[in-house]
Amino acid sequence: MGNLNWAAWIRYRKHDGVEVRLMEWTILVLVVEILLLAMGWVLFQQAKSDLTARAAETPVLGEVKTLHNSIVRLLEQLKLESSQSSAQLEARCLEARDLLAALDEKLAVVQPSARLAAPKPSRRAVVSPKPAPAPGYDRVYSLADDGVSAAQIAEQAGLSEGEVELILGLRANVG
Repeated sequence: MGNLNWAAWIRYRKHDGVEVRLMEWTILVLVVEILLLAMGWVLFQQAKSDLTARAAETPVLGEVKTLHNSIVRLLEQLKLESSQSSAQLEARCLEARDLLAALDEKLAVVQPSARLAAPKPSRRAVVSPKPAPAPGYDRVYSLADDGVSAAQIAEQAGLSEGEVELILGLRANVG
């Protein structure tokens, strides 16, 4: 059997009285193993490309989630600040209503006596004198004239900032 080629050796069925089918099965197993190895390599390459694509998407998804969380936190903070601002505005409105009510009461007391003492207007053009500042607010007026802010005036005069702004606003409208 030394000078036979492989094909001849495979076809050679008897060797020392035993049929040689072992070589045929070996070749068949070898071919199947090669096919399985090729299929495994193809599947490996496919899995590798899938994992690479997923890895490329993962940082983007992480950034999107981080951005989403940041937006949610900012919205919550905005809601909180808007409710606080709304509460402050409501408090200032209540202060302004109270001050207006107090001024209305003072005007109700002052107006009847002013009507009795006021002379009847003549047909000539009458220039009304500038009204005197309301008593008790001289300190507020002098600090405002010196350029002090409403917050500092409120602190020094023992009033709320809303009261100071209202007093100065009424002074500007009257003057």
